[in-house]
Amino acid sequence: MTQIVRNTQVVSVSFPKKTVEKLDKARKQRSQTRSAFLKFLLDKEVEDLRWEKIFKTGERIKRKMKITSEEDINRILHAKQTL
Repeated sequence: MTQIVRNTQVVSVSFPKKTVEKLDKARKQRSQTRSAFLKFLLDKEVEDLRWEKIFKTGERIKRKMKITSEEDINRILHAKQTL
């Protein structure tokens, strides 16, 4: 007998009726199933969080290195490294 391996896992969630109506309206505009649309939203949120972390790191480095312009960035990037 052949065994089928499932690559997905069922997750049950409950939403208020109005939220489900919004979900269905939005996912229909994308011609997606509920599962595909919720996956899309989760992937987007994870990516947004990743970019937020990158921007925060950039802001920290900007303050630390006193970067105020693109010229400052060019100066730093093209400065000769001394070993």
